[in-house]
Amino acid sequence: MNAQRDEPLLVVDSLAKRYGETEVYRDVNLRVRAGEFVAVLGESGVGKSTLLNCIAGLDEIAAGSVTIAGTDVTALDESAQALFRRRHLGFVFQAFHVLAHLSVAHNVALPLLLLQRPDNARVRAMLQ
Repeated sequence: MNAQRDEPLLVVDSLAKRYGETEVYRDVNLRVRAGEFVAVLGESGVGKSTLLNCIAGLDEIAAGSVTIAGTDVTALDESAQALFRRRHLGFVFQAFHVLAHLSVAHNVALPLLLLQRPDNARVRAMLQ
């Protein structure tokens, strides 16, 4: 068995989020290994998108940490988080976050183009 595969790719420890005095969630813990599939389910307004935004470093957290591929993204400043996301994360949005004048393939390829690293084979693999 590959020891590296046993190591979590994503580690969320004691994550908490507040809006002022309102607690959205607290003590969220999660471990996801490479190749695992995770679904976040719940009623509208319970904090699913907020949780995903916090994990990706798009939203500030009140407590805890998020480590992705060995990098504690919660310890990075805003610029470093943006660069980390650009290089290592991909988002598939439910709606309204694509550029309508581009094809699906071009929308998927856009982050690589912004990094000046176009890779048509990788885009095709992601679409499959």
